[in-house]
Amino acid sequence: MLVNTFPQQTVKYLNQVLGIDAMHATNAGLEAGLPFFLRDAYEIVPAKLLGQKITLACVKGDNALPAKQIEKHVQRLREQLHTPVIVSLPAVAPGERKQLIQHGIAFVVPGHQLYAPQIGVILSERFPIEAKRELALASPATQALLIWFLLHRPVSESWHPFDEAATLGYAAMTATRAVRELLQFGLFELELRGRAKHLKLVGTRRELWQKAKSYLRSPVQRSLWTYDHRILNMSGVRLAGECALAKMTMLNDPEQPMIAMTADVVQVAKQEGIFFEPRGLSDAIEVQVWRYTPAMLDRKETVDPLSLWLSLKESADDRIQMALDEIEENFPW
Repeated sequence: MLVNTFPQQTVKYLNQVLGIDAMHATNAGLEAGLPFFLRDAYEIVPAKLLGQKITLACVKGDNALPAKQIEKHVQRLREQLHTPVIVSLPAVAPGERKQLIQHGIAFVVPGHQLYAPQIGVILSERFPIEAKRELALASPATQALLIWFLLHRPVSESWHPFDEAATLGYAAMTATRAVRELLQFGLFELELRGRAKHLKLVGTRRELWQKAKSYLRSPVQRSLWTYDHRILNMSGVRLAGECALAKMTMLNDPEQPMIAMTADVVQVAKQEGIFFEPRGLSDAIEVQVWRYTPAMLDRKETVDPLSLWLSLKESADDRIQMALDEIEENFPW
């Protein structure tokens, strides 16, 4: 009986698409004679698929491995185990799928697709509409890490985003998913150093920004209003909207104060007795609730310029659009 959930899902999916009992997996202990780098990257499952002996190599965790590296791994597995190898992946983007096919790698993504021509099985795939929608825009964590890179990292460095993820309050699993999204969008190339995943910038920082725009959204999730000025002195609060834009450009200050904070800070404010209204109030402070921290820059009273640009890009005000152009031109690319 398999003890790893992902191999279980893979076997179940293959039996669903190929017929009941099409695949039988065993625990034959094949990993013992394999090199550490293969045992570290894959859960090895010996099996019979449609009566033919195969080896199922299930990627551990959310490892984002390039097709060339998978090809080398599969070749080594074939040489040592003397069976066809099918690689099981938790997810695969269209570009990654194309590379896998070009390299002749048999693979399966449980619940989505199967490609194994070596054993007479043709490509079978289905992409849920929901998955396509999720990949159309970067997740908030991915967007935050990308903005952090543009604000803090020099272009010449390869980037290991897991330290920054911890600084921003994200778990390692969230950082792994962010790495996968950035690779899927074609914004970075993967650079492996041992077990560590580094990202190498494709093009210049300005080209990265221009290409990334179509995947980025406004950081503003919703707005609240309050008359309580204690909110201005809370940790993690930054000037936002036209208030921040006026600090960075020649735009005049708006009459109504605008600030940004995360939902967690809103909860802290409520615990301290600050009341919010869900609708606009005259002479009140507009509080933008952000999807990620607005405090990307230390010792700054405003949100960062790139997130500010994203928060105002849909404005129909020509003055604001001209100011946003100024922000882009003055950013230290």
